[in-house]
Amino acid sequence: MATVLNYSLFREKIESISSERTEKIVSSREFDQFQLVDVRQPREYAKGHLPGARSIPLGELAKRSSELDENKYIIMYCRSGVRSKTACQIVTRLGLDKVLNMEGGITSYQGEQVEGDVEAGLEFFMDADFDSAYEMAFTMEAGLKNFYLVLADEAETAEERQTLTKLAQLEDGHMTRLRIRFGKVYFDPDLTVAEGGIDVEEMIVYFGAQLQSREKILQLAMKLEAQAFDLYSRLALKHRGEDIESFYQTMAADEHKHLIQVSKELDNLL
Repeated sequence: MATVLNYSLFREKIESISSERTEKIVSSREFDQFQLVDVRQPREYAKGHLPGARSIPLGELAKRSSELDENKYIIMYCRSGVRSKTACQIVTRLGLDKVLNMEGGITSYQGEQVEGDVEAGLEFFMDADFDSAYEMAFTMEAGLKNFYLVLADEAETAEERQTLTKLAQLEDGHMTRLRIRFGKVYFDPDLTVAEGGIDVEEMIVYFGAQLQSREKILQLAMKLEAQAFDLYSRLALKHRGEDIESFYQTMAADEHKHLIQVSKELDNLL
């Protein structure tokens, strides 16, 4: 007996969103109204994805549809827009109506991308209780603050020094808010892990000689804030339904605010 294909699936009209519009959403307060879903394969996701995007490969989408937030606009994307269009059709048939396909896929996206698979950087938090997670978050903030201050000391111009000092103050403000929310925390000054799971000393060696302009400094800051936002977002997902989930969601929201601030600084400079 011949198989009958349902061609209506290919004719359904799917709403689209441009990669430029998506980029603006990622670095604005609008982001809270959206959910980003990467429907590529895990290895593709690991090579680079949009900050805060959830990895749900196309082949797993139907059985993992419970991970989609029906109260938000869902932006699906893939490499070029073909798989994500199919993904939109699938979830639309499941009853979700706020679904958008990012035109051109990630190849057309000019905004900041982050690397690492779903588990990347999570080794710092695996099997950790609330206190250890908080301590690690505080250490990461302090590490990045120290990184900016070291670079500020080595800056060749007053403008670069001012920019780096302002970035350090952002991290200092975040540390203060952490103390207010959760009380005092032990901080080991010998720990050098910065946001995104990167070692401060390695960062100085790798980036120090390259940061010769305010624009490059702000671009690096955006990358680090995006990486941290993505890390906390994935941690919240990993601990979904647990008490600690709200902590990671709060941290992700704070890092996203940092990302917005740095993005505005860069826009003002350009």
